[in-house]
Amino acid sequence: MMNGVLSPWVSSPRLGLIGNPENRRVRDFQLAVQELGYASPNCLSYEELLRDPESLANLDVDLLRIDSPGENESVTKALIALGGGPENLMLKFGEIAFPKEFHRGFCKVLEWIEQCKIPCLNSPADIAVMFDKWECHERFVHHGVTRPPSELAPASFEDFRSQMCAKPNGRLFLKPLHGSSASGVCALRWTPQHQQLIAPIRIQSSGSEAILVNSLGVRTYTSLADIALILGVLLPQGMIREHWIPKLTLPGGAVDLRVLVIEGEARHWVVRQSRHPMTNLHLGNQRGDETELRKTIGSENLAAAFTLAEKAAACFPDSLYAGVDILLDGRHKAFVGEINAFGDLLPRLTDRGESAYSAIAKACHAHCCAI
Repeated sequence: MMNGVLSPWVSSPRLGLIGNPENRRVRDFQLAVQELGYASPNCLSYEELLRDPESLANLDVDLLRIDSPGENESVTKALIALGGGPENLMLKFGEIAFPKEFHRGFCKVLEWIEQCKIPCLNSPADIAVMFDKWECHERFVHHGVTRPPSELAPASFEDFRSQMCAKPNGRLFLKPLHGSSASGVCALRWTPQHQQLIAPIRIQSSGSEAILVNSLGVRTYTSLADIALILGVLLPQGMIREHWIPKLTLPGGAVDLRVLVIEGEARHWVVRQSRHPMTNLHLGNQRGDETELRKTIGSENLAAAFTLAEKAAACFPDSLYAGVDILLDGRHKAFVGEINAFGDLLPRLTDRGESAYSAIAKACHAHCCAI
């Protein structure tokens, strides 16, 4: 057994996928498997699975890759409904709504997959925990993984505001318990005279109401009314408050790392650089200079960051791979920011001549064939 994947196997295991077939994640992984000389894995769509959970019984595969359910409006609505949210929900494009219900619905789907007893590259149970920031935090603390100090945030803005007022100056991150791609993440700082919330969020009118919409542009809000509106929506859905680690700054902005750990080893990695607190590359940020980073922090500190990423991934022993976000402070100390079950979308990035998807596909095939 390795990473919870059990055998016996055929010499060339039949891989299957669960995902959104139109998504580049699925297409790129299928192509990577084909380029290794294996049959392209068939994909059971989340839409079909949500319509008919019994479709899992028709999967004639030896090994299953569970991919992200994101970037598909009908899947999002169905998961929200499955998780106890409203039926036939009308969402505006990019609207941030019902993250708790979405997570609950996704966890039910993961339970269905678990019950079908097909070995998975990343186990459904591990994926469910990786999508819960507080459970991840507690697991990391239990295993001695260095993390920014964090706690559960109050469920109302009034209670949160009282905590702010009790401390004349402060800064912290507020992160939705269940979310990804920086959706709903807020960087907040305040003094007795001013407050500032920075987030990839746009406030948009919808009829007589104001809604929150994901934005590819990071915005800064300074009025208490706007901040109260944003947090009044997000806090009741569940958030953690996390100590704001001042990130290492290189020419061009602050940096952190996305490290892909495969089979326990830190492999593909990228420096993410930004002039605002969110470094996610899809927000228009840039890939930083690896050579400059190495020269600044030294090979020993960089190796320590990779070791920390491996230690974080080891907290999920039933997963073949995971993307780990590593923060570096001004003294070059490393902290784990996040772990992502679907953190392997790293286009145009190679390690030892392999793309991320090729390395993952090769790792699972090599292991299966060795048994």
